[in-house]
Amino acid sequence: MIILRGIAVSGSIGMGKAFLFTSKPPELRRVRIPEKNIQTEQERLEAMLTSTRKELKELQAGIHKSLGPEFADLLEVQIQILSDPSLLETCKRNISEAYSAEYAFSKAVAEIAKPLLDAKDGLFKERLADIEDVTNRVLRNLLSLPSVSIIDAPSDSVVLAHNIPPSEVVLLDSRRVRGLATEMGGRTSHIAIIAKALEIPAVLGVEHLLEKLKDDEQVVVDGQRGQVVLAPTEHRVSIYAAEIREYAASRKSLFDEAKQAPITLDERKIDISANIELTSEIGALKRYGAQGVGLFRTEYIFLTKRRFPSEEEQYRIYSEAAKKLKPHPIIIRTLDLGGDKILPGYEEANPFLGWRAVRFLFDNEDIFLAQLRAILRASAHGNVKIMFPMISDLSEIKRAKLLLKRASEELESKKQRFDPDMEVGIMVEVPSAALMADRMAKYVDFFSIGTNDLTQYTLAADRGNEKISSLFNHYHPAVLQLIRRVIGAGHKAHIWVGVCGEMAAEALGVALLIGLGVDELSMTPGAVPVACKIVRNVKVEELRRIANRALGYSTPVEVIRYLRRELSRKYHDLAVLFLERKNVCYP
Repeated sequence: MIILRGIAVSGSIGMGKAFLFTSKPPELRRVRIPEKNIQTEQERLEAMLTSTRKELKELQAGIHKSLGPEFADLLEVQIQILSDPSLLETCKRNISEAYSAEYAFSKAVAEIAKPLLDAKDGLFKERLADIEDVTNRVLRNLLSLPSVSIIDAPSDSVVLAHNIPPSEVVLLDSRRVRGLATEMGGRTSHIAIIAKALEIPAVLGVEHLLEKLKDDEQVVVDGQRGQVVLAPTEHRVSIYAAEIREYAASRKSLFDEAKQAPITLDERKIDISANIELTSEIGALKRYGAQGVGLFRTEYIFLTKRRFPSEEEQYRIYSEAAKKLKPHPIIIRTLDLGGDKILPGYEEANPFLGWRAVRFLFDNEDIFLAQLRAILRASAHGNVKIMFPMISDLSEIKRAKLLLKRASEELESKKQRFDPDMEVGIMVEVPSAALMADRMAKYVDFFSIGTNDLTQYTLAADRGNEKISSLFNHYHPAVLQLIRRVIGAGHKAHIWVGVCGEMAAEALGVALLIGLGVDELSMTPGAVPVACKIVRNVKVEELRRIANRALGYSTPVEVIRYLRRELSRKYHDLAVLFLERKNVCYP
């Protein structure tokens, strides 16, 4: 038995026989052709580029229908590469030097890829993956070689690969594939985004994975712990099998829970929404019982495209999401690039405190206005709200709203429909915004507290730094005081207040936040049913007393200890949730 570690990007556990996916480029030799064959060879290449482009467009259409526009857009870069007149021109020039079509094409794309090979930025490397992928496809077609596809993965298999190109990862079938592990990739890679959306257990960035692998052996992918287990012992298999059965049973129970409304015992309704990144997740959030989307992270549209999406492309995605969710609301957050979602070609010493979110958008008004127009146009469906992230100063709200007004006027001049009464809110994730919430509340329709960043900035603890992970704690009294302050300021100004950070997906967090007076909780779709269960079995007045007492403690350890003891004593039927070590609302 061998245990390898990587980056956990998609939860739960998958177990099955290994399916090794390889997409090695065809071997090429520098073949010279007779001068009389040059024109024929040029025509053969041009026809193959046209044929391959058609093949990709057909594949794209099928993916759009089954998975949604964001996944289909993963192939757009490759289609554009094959549509570039300069590529064909370079290829023909290479052929005129008496090279074969295969070698001429390979040489031409090598020139395109050269600037990307030395790039440190992950998004540029994603672009390189597109070039390699489309190159292999064209070469295989030119050489009449059989294609190797992830579609060939048998039932109950675990896919293992060095990397999976964009045109293949979109073909993953969650009904057949039990797990996924690769040597390449990170949390924002195209593989991670799709595995998460399809709920396939996945671990990426596993070093030396293929070196240790033997053909057709049993493999376990533990997407919770970030582990890949090769050739597990019978004892280890039985342990994982029990966990998988428990997870399946809990999912059935969760779906049953999802059918009931989240209303407390003293008849207070708490809106339970979902955080999503792609429209393909809307089906899952509906199954889990979410009452809309409390956070639509639009930067993932950019990550799938590896470029800034146009107004029309964004409108198409936002409009589709709004239609699928109607009548439930969708809160669209404007681009929050920066921080852990690095801008291509831009590096700074401390990206979390740097040029990110609205700070970046204010310096790139054309990008901002295109997104604002797209969101406004989608608001014509009547269920769209907009939210600005990383607000630290009142002037930023005023400036963002002025640009929103300008976008509205531009649409009016073109007689394009939008909702003039669309709700406008801000993310409260910076201490200065929390401290000034009473004044900021006068300019917005709602607050959404981002507990991840608010905790990070309040405690000066980078949430991605393992060395100080013990300092990062949502239950620190300083963080809780800020949360209570924001909720109080919002209610005094008669606006609603939600929470969309990880705290909203924790059992203790759900109870504490309800006690602090929050109106809405937004979380990963899988956490929704258990959060609803907690809501239906508690009383707001009791939780308010517990929350007030919790804020009297001096350390997060004391707060957590008190909450576990008091909540499990008060609500016996929920004790197993409140006492759970992980304290999360999903298996």
